[in-house]
Amino acid sequence: MIIRLDIRNYAIIDSVFVEFSKGLNIITGETGSGKSILMGALGLILGNRADTKVLSDKSRKCIIEGTFDIKAYQLQPYFIKEDLDYHDQTIIRREINTSGKSRAFINDSPVSLKTLQVLSGQLVDLHEQFENRGINESLQQINMLDALAKNEKLKKEYGQKHQAYHELMKTVEHLKDRHAEAIKQRDYVQFQLNELLEYDIDITSDSGLENKLNEAEHAQDIIAGLGNLSEGLENDEQAVISQLGRLQQTIDAISSLHEESKSLAKRLEAATLELEDIAQEAAQMAERIEYKPEETIRLRERVDALNQLMHKHRVNEIADLMQIQEAFDEQLQAFDTVEEDISEHEQELASRLKELKAIAKKLSKARAGAIPNFEKDVNKLLVHLRMEHANFKIEHVKDTSLNPHGQDRISYLFAPNKGSAHAPIKQVASGGEISRLSLITKSLVAGSLQMPTLIFDEIDSGVSGDVALKMGDILKVLSNEHQIISITHSPQVAAKGSRHFRVSKDVVKDKTIARVQVLNEEERVEEIATMLSSSPPSEAARTSAKELIHS
Repeated sequence: MIIRLDIRNYAIIDSVFVEFSKGLNIITGETGSGKSILMGALGLILGNRADTKVLSDKSRKCIIEGTFDIKAYQLQPYFIKEDLDYHDQTIIRREINTSGKSRAFINDSPVSLKTLQVLSGQLVDLHEQFENRGINESLQQINMLDALAKNEKLKKEYGQKHQAYHELMKTVEHLKDRHAEAIKQRDYVQFQLNELLEYDIDITSDSGLENKLNEAEHAQDIIAGLGNLSEGLENDEQAVISQLGRLQQTIDAISSLHEESKSLAKRLEAATLELEDIAQEAAQMAERIEYKPEETIRLRERVDALNQLMHKHRVNEIADLMQIQEAFDEQLQAFDTVEEDISEHEQELASRLKELKAIAKKLSKARAGAIPNFEKDVNKLLVHLRMEHANFKIEHVKDTSLNPHGQDRISYLFAPNKGSAHAPIKQVASGGEISRLSLITKSLVAGSLQMPTLIFDEIDSGVSGDVALKMGDILKVLSNEHQIISITHSPQVAAKGSRHFRVSKDVVKDKTIARVQVLNEEERVEEIATMLSSSPPSEAARTSAKELIHS
């Protein structure tokens, strides 16, 4: 429940501190006095969005702080999950600075707006879950019925599985798109792969082809050059080795006479041996090389083909062509596995659909079971609120398809007069009738909710007299189980309150300021008497006010 609400610099509120009680809290005041502003401030700490328009003084930030007693609601796991300090009396604070930037805090820890909304959604129904128009909306209607049918756990399970089912369906659709694309690409990829496979590319042998081709194309020149080298060193008339032999004799002759010349003689002898070895190896190389025109042609064709492939695939190395070949092969294998994946996922889809339908069937059965008593209780309260000839019923239709809430379409129908046809509420109900229906359905559903605090903003709009008195009775009974905050213009409803607040506004230094005052017994009588008559109220109005309060 809400214990305190502290508002500073919000709209026409400069500074207001409100302490709520258990039971029925009544808020009254003249039209335009700021009652809705009070609720707007509360909405901010419950996660509503805001901007700089809410600032009363543009030079100061707006601060709204609410203290909640949450010890009975087992929210410790949520605090642990969000890494927040838990206190039985939890403080939620919202700050809006002068630039419009908003910050939220739970027990002084900064939190996101989403975190704030999730927590506050478990604490307060600020006429948003089942507001007046809620009884006209299909989603709210089915939520009400589920609350009465105790479907919370089953509905949560269904929602999780329904979401997982649709995520899997998206995966299947993605796979089918891939498969369709694969069909278009398969022939092209297969052609590219076959072309590469046809050449049987081998990194070891094909990487040296350019050198082999160069050697083959110049074989005759190479043989001639090696022969000339061998002849010039060893067999020619002016052979280098023969000349070195003569020079060796000359140096040998003087080496016995000149000690330092011995090293030259040895070096010349070594050079002669090296040249003899070169001459022999050149001759052997020349013998090994063959001029084969056919092999040259084959090598040229191979090199040209590989160069064309590398140019086509925009690479420079044989190794790159091999990688492309492997990629094409993997792509084809992936194409082959898509069909298998689709088949497996479709089987899983069928299994999940069967499971979803089973849960939807349970939901539908529970809803159908809750409808008769709900209709009976609503119609009973309609009589209580002086709508003896009106009738409420629920249309329950099963769809063939599954929606996020099951397989049901729920519609609340209303017949305002005896003998009139049932139709959707918004088509046939007046403002006062909608107010009464809203209160009736809320009061019946609230008993099935764990919501600690319920806020009714002018739920009694369009009604007065005995009907308003009966509505006050309903709110009073409801406040035995829930903290109720009711903004009202009805003295009959106001008289049922456990604590009564009056919102007023004054002009201070050319500025309008809203004030909130908790009324004592005498002030309360005066306020209700004023609501019954005028200001100042008559003695008869004061007497009537006392009778309403003590009735």
